[in-house]
Amino acid sequence: MSYEKINPLQQFNFQINRVLTYGSLAGDIQQIREKTATIKTLEEWEAVWSKLGSEAVQKQAYLQAAYAYRMAEFFLQETDSKKTLYYETCVEYFYKAFDTQLCLSYEKHEVAFEGKVLSCIKMSAGHAKGTLLVCGGYDSFIEEFVLQVHELAVRDYDVILMEGPGQGRCLQQHLYFRYDFEKPAGAVLDYFKIKECAMLGISWGGYFALRSAAFEKRIKAVAAYDVMDNGLEVMTNVFPSLICRIIRLAFYHNNRKIVNGLVERLRKKSILADWALAQGMYITGTKTPYDFYKNLSQHTLQGMEKQITQSVLLLAGEKDHYIPANQFYRMKKKLSNAESLTCRMYTEAEGGAQHCQIGNHRLAVDDIISWLDRYFACHIV
Repeated sequence: MSYEKINPLQQFNFQINRVLTYGSLAGDIQQIREKTATIKTLEEWEAVWSKLGSEAVQKQAYLQAAYAYRMAEFFLQETDSKKTLYYETCVEYFYKAFDTQLCLSYEKHEVAFEGKVLSCIKMSAGHAKGTLLVCGGYDSFIEEFVLQVHELAVRDYDVILMEGPGQGRCLQQHLYFRYDFEKPAGAVLDYFKIKECAMLGISWGGYFALRSAAFEKRIKAVAAYDVMDNGLEVMTNVFPSLICRIIRLAFYHNNRKIVNGLVERLRKKSILADWALAQGMYITGTKTPYDFYKNLSQHTLQGMEKQITQSVLLLAGEKDHYIPANQFYRMKKKLSNAESLTCRMYTEAEGGAQHCQIGNHRLAVDDIISWLDRYFACHIV
C-alpha cells in the first residue's frame, strides 16, 4: 500500500489510511475508498464506518469489523453514549479476529497499578532472542497495534503490549494521561519479572518510551516510532502559525484567559478542532484548554536527554502533520550519551513520510526488526 489522497480533510484522510495500510485484512479497500471519499461531517463519518462494521460482521470478517468500529468510535466525544459501545464492540471483534482469523497465540494480563489495572497482551516466541515492551500513544488501545507488532513474535521476540494511563481500558477506570510513563512501565516489568528488555513506543509512545528509558534502566534499548520530545509543541502545532505562537506565548505567561478564550473561539469555527480539544481534555481528565495544555507541557524530554544511555532508534516522517520535524533533529543532536544512536527520516518518495509511516508502515517495521536483531546479537539477554 501507499498513502492515498482519498478525502480532502487531512484528519479524515489520515485515519482512512491507518486502516488501508494493513490491506484487505483490515478492510475492503475498494469499498472504503468509495464510501469515505465524500465524508464531510463527523456524523457522516460515524454512519459510514458503523455501517461498514455491521457489514463486516455479517461476513464474519471480524478484523475488518474491529477496525471499522474503531473508526466509528474515533471522532465521538465522551458525552456520546455510543463511544463506549463502539469501543467495547471494537475490542470484542479484535479478539474474535485474533482467535478465529489470525489464530494468534497470546495471553491477556491485568497488571495492578495504583489501585487499578493496566491491560497487557503477551505474545511469546519459542526461543526468544529477547523481550520487547510496546506501548501506544495519545488515545490508543493495545488491540489496534497487534497487526503492527505480532511479526516480532514470529521473528523470535517475546512481545508485551501494554496500555498506560489515558489509553484504552485505563480511561474506563478514570486513569488519565500522564507524563511519568516510567511508573506504569516499571509496574509491567515488575509483574512479568523482566530484568532486561527493549522498549518500542508508537506515536506519542515515542515520548513514553524515551522518557521511560531515562528513568528505568531495565530498558536496555529504546525505539521511538516515531520520535516525540515535547507534547505541548505537538498539540499547538495543529493551529495556523500565528495563532500557534499567540497560544504558546500566552500559556508560557500563565495567561489562562487568553488561552481559554482564543481556543474556545477556534473550537466554534472548526468541528475537528472542537473534537481534538474535547478528546484531549477527556483523556487528561482536565476541564479547560489551559489545564489540558498544562498537562501536556509536562510531556517533555528537555533536561533529561543525557539520562538516556541505552541504544536508541529514532524514526520520523518528513511529512508528519502531527509531530514537527524539528523534534527528530533536536533529539538526534541531544542524545549524546546514548550507547548507540540510529536515526531514520522517511521520505515521501519511499512512501514513509506520514506519521508512523502510515501508507507504508512495513518500512518502519522492517527497520525496527533489523535494529533489534543487531542489538540482541551483540547483547545476550
